[in-house]
Amino acid sequence: MVPDATFGVMLSKFIRQKIEEKFGHALRYSKQCDALAAHINEVCKLTISPSTLRRLLGFVKNKAQPRDYSLDILAAYVDHKSWTHLLAALDGNREIPEKAIEKLSATQVKKGQAVQIAYEPGKQVEIRKVGATFNVLSTNDKKILLNDVVDFRLIELHYPLTFTSVIREGKNIGRVQVATVSGVTGILKH
Repeated sequence: MVPDATFGVMLSKFIRQKIEEKFGHALRYSKQCDALAAHINEVCKLTISPSTLRRLLGFVKNKAQPRDYSLDILAAYVDHKSWTHLLAALDGNREIPEKAIEKLSATQVKKGQAVQIAYEPGKQVEIRKVGATFNVLSTNDKKILLNDVVDFRLIELHYPLTFTSVIREGKNIGRVQVATVSGVTGILKH
């Protein structure tokens, strides 16, 4: 079955064409996503499910936004560092936004700087460095609360977010991990 535009194809024709060129076949049938997933795993040593490919390529109905991790895998498959780099190349703009961060250690954040961390589904935490720790400025995650004092070693795209220490109302509640399914989808330092 050739994808129907009403199914919400997520990839542009140009990106789809780049994927087909790398794969060596036009993607006309849903079943081909099994072979494409295996080829992506073989080439990139990264795993993307055939069902994710079916959604991205428009073989099945889908209204949800794709995960950055899935898009980064497709970008790697067509020889780009990340989805952001692929889009920049398509726009003819070789410059990647200065604030795009893939990894951030606590030591890279200066006193007074804030960091926004996004993860799925629709979660975010904003923290500000105060001394050696960070205060939570805003959050929509029930595991991390406003005014918690947190610490971390490293925040990395596509990996769970681990606060090595969380102090809530003066009590250390220990280590808290969030973004365990999607991993971190965005890091912004300002």
